[in-house]
Amino acid sequence: MLAVPAHVTAADAHQVEIYRRMTPADRLAQAMRMNGQMRELMDSGLRAIHPEFTPAERHREIARRIRHARS
Repeated sequence: MLAVPAHVTAADAHQVEIYRRMTPADRLAQAMRMNGQMRELMDSGLRAIHPEFTPAERHREIARRIRHARS
């Protein structure tokens, strides 16, 4: 396992503190923005790799990938 650089650990701690100061509504709004950005990135990647996919096919593939994601 690779060691995490100190500056990354410090940045993570700073980000956590920012989220802790946010209201629940603000955290939810941020999560929704991040989810939208993730879906846009996935859609862009699918358009590049599978230009033949229709928007509906891309939507289904994004949903499939999210359903089967592992952490």
